[in-house]
Amino acid sequence: MPIKTAFMQLSSCWGCHQSLLNAHLRLLPILKELEIVYWPTVVDFKHDSLVARKDGEIVLGLIEGVARTKEDTANVKLMRKKCAIIIAFGACACYGSVKGLANLFDIDDLIKRKFMETESITDDDPKEPTEHVPGFEEFIVNVKDIIDVDVFIPGCPPTTDNIVAAISYLFSLLGEGPTSLNKNGCACDSCNLNKKGCFLDQGKLCYGPITAAGCELLCPHEGDICYGCFKPTNKPGARTKQLNDMIDNLEILTPELGASLQHFLDLYLGVSNITNFYFRGDLIQRLAYEPESFKVKEIDTKNGKKLILDVAPTGNNVMDEIIGKALFLLKDDPNFKFSSKTVCSHCERDVADKVPTELKRDYEGLPTMDKCFLEQGYICLGPVTQAGCGAICPNKANAPCLGCYGPPVGIKDQGTKFMSTLGSLCAEKDPSEIMNMIKDPAGLFNRFTLAASTLGHKFHDNLEDE
Repeated sequence: MPIKTAFMQLSSCWGCHQSLLNAHLRLLPILKELEIVYWPTVVDFKHDSLVARKDGEIVLGLIEGVARTKEDTANVKLMRKKCAIIIAFGACACYGSVKGLANLFDIDDLIKRKFMETESITDDDPKEPTEHVPGFEEFIVNVKDIIDVDVFIPGCPPTTDNIVAAISYLFSLLGEGPTSLNKNGCACDSCNLNKKGCFLDQGKLCYGPITAAGCELLCPHEGDICYGCFKPTNKPGARTKQLNDMIDNLEILTPELGASLQHFLDLYLGVSNITNFYFRGDLIQRLAYEPESFKVKEIDTKNGKKLILDVAPTGNNVMDEIIGKALFLLKDDPNFKFSSKTVCSHCERDVADKVPTELKRDYEGLPTMDKCFLEQGYICLGPVTQAGCGAICPNKANAPCLGCYGPPVGIKDQGTKFMSTLGSLCAEKDPSEIMNMIKDPAGLFNRFTLAASTLGHKFHDNLEDE
């Protein structure tokens, strides 16, 4: 059955939607899976039709742009109300993008410059238009700070491949699974080791008791444990308590056990393993990006009270407790690994030490295609920008990375991190030389992420002055 989908454009350039349309023939297998119920620039559905739909009726809602106007803010809230899954689509929706730089200025100054002082104005009495147009917000608030967002696809714009991969992945979660899948049984039901030779009896974690039946290539038959790739069952097997008790007894994870738990969660929860977009429903990604976002709860076990993460991905209390215990163990485990590659990891340029011999502005000279931009003296945000774009700008356009994919895992403020990085790379240089070269620190280091940074807003500065 096609998935009901809505596309919302806020204040934006429409470049993200264009990147989707650039898939051309690759759109054909995607479009047949979608029932597009709102996409005003492509399909003739009126805004009233979106308002009239039942709350939560639409499955996927893609939002492009920033909430610059009051109408934008209202539409963000409307999409959250009508859609089960909200996707922030592009750097504007994820971080505020270039439009977020407006937060450096007071709204009155911005309006005056835009409508009254711009050199191309010919009106004798220029003023802000107020008829048939929405009013402006005092400053730009990120979409994720207005509503809960489930999926983030960054980039200005995201590459076509990134968009197709993200949507295809969501289809895999919403699909019905293989034809042999049987959620009313568990993997143990057809396992040859169930009566004799079970891995659980040998003290090895095996997740067959909580995994749906139907797998015709059972790993235990080949000497390996079941990692749960057929995902949760509706009817946990008799050995579930045995598995649960074994996890209760884990206090400190060995590297092997930690890897086993993470591999299990990867397969069992159907995590994306794609680092160019962030899906909050992917509990492994969320554990890496936002560990503080989880609630912790205390449960009773045969070994006494135990803390676990409060999650409910399956709806079955026992299975959810097993997942919560596994996540809690991984949370502080030094062996917990999650990819946090940067643009530099995909850059084809030769790197010696990234230390610039001199600092240059973009218009000074012409960088070579073979050597790291930083070593040539050009500011490149590749070291503090998450991978996913394929390093298109450095590899194909001979242009430094500007940071449109946002910070990688573990970096809260992209601009602050880069300033720290640049300071260490230029430790031998005169600070005044660096300050003189960088004319616009916020626009350079937080070009795409200022609205999500620690810099705040001019609006708040004005309130403090008052």
